[in-house]
Amino acid sequence: MKLTPTANRRFIAVAASAAIAVVVAGCSATTSDSDAGGSDSGVEVAGVMIQKDSELAALVPEEVSASGKLTAIQYDNAPADTFLDENDKLAGWGPDLARATAAVLGLEYTAEVSGAFDTFIPGIENGRYNTSWASIIVTEERLKVVDIVAVHESTTGVITKEGAGHSIATPEDLCGLRVGALAGSAFLIQLDEIIASCDEAGAEAPTVDSFPQQGAALLAVSSDRIDAFMTAKGQLSWLLRDGGSAEGLEIQALDYQPNLEGVAVSKKSGMTEAITAAVNKLIADGSYAKILGFWDIDFGLVDEAIANPTPGS
Repeated sequence: MKLTPTANRRFIAVAASAAIAVVVAGCSATTSDSDAGGSDSGVEVAGVMIQKDSELAALVPEEVSASGKLTAIQYDNAPADTFLDENDKLAGWGPDLARATAAVLGLEYTAEVSGAFDTFIPGIENGRYNTSWASIIVTEERLKVVDIVAVHESTTGVITKEGAGHSIATPEDLCGLRVGALAGSAFLIQLDEIIASCDEAGAEAPTVDSFPQQGAALLAVSSDRIDAFMTAKGQLSWLLRDGGSAEGLEIQALDYQPNLEGVAVSKKSGMTEAITAAVNKLIADGSYAKILGFWDIDFGLVDEAIANPTPGS
């Protein structure tokens, strides 16, 4: 039985706490997730029945079609985008959109789950994985080595400790603070831009720490080792809905740089056209909105999936 978003929220704290425990123990774990796709009877995803589209399936390169698999590398702790639930099953709107897209193309979605986000783009670039779904922000650097199919718009937010006295409504309010971001993420690029802005204004630049896990960053904020953690604002909002490991933290007012995000696709796979077409079919028939709505994502939805859009557009 698939858990509802309400049920999932009850164990978000468990997932985040587990991530913190892994970091503290100095251990890491990788699991895999797969779902059958392309059956004649269709595949149910987030309460929506998805059918194979033979015309779109014909766009899949022969090598991928012969394997029958759409492979992915997914992050393990970024709810509601992509995370492990209380049963160590991969959950979130990103994996669900991937499952639906694979089903449209007559493929089986199979994902390896990892907390080492900084290995994702290299793994997709070298062809080890076809894709990674959700939270892959479009940047010029990434488009040089992978394709990105934009399926959502996200803004960047900042979380701090309650009662710490911070008021962060503009990028310049981060000047002089200790700020963390996920290793390998586009948020580090944004922080470089903020550092430059602080320098130009004659203000002290923020110091930046990168973290391999979101749970480790939250722990650093709560223990005063850093002042703030920067990531997608939608993820922060989800994390705070039921407290848990985020209890005692608060989201600041800053909404920084709306960015398109979505599916990183290996250029070697030849899957960009097929994935773009399949997602647009899901947008047109309403399945896309229903899948994201299942995860309470009612913001940032796009009218059209676009491959390799201009960053910042």
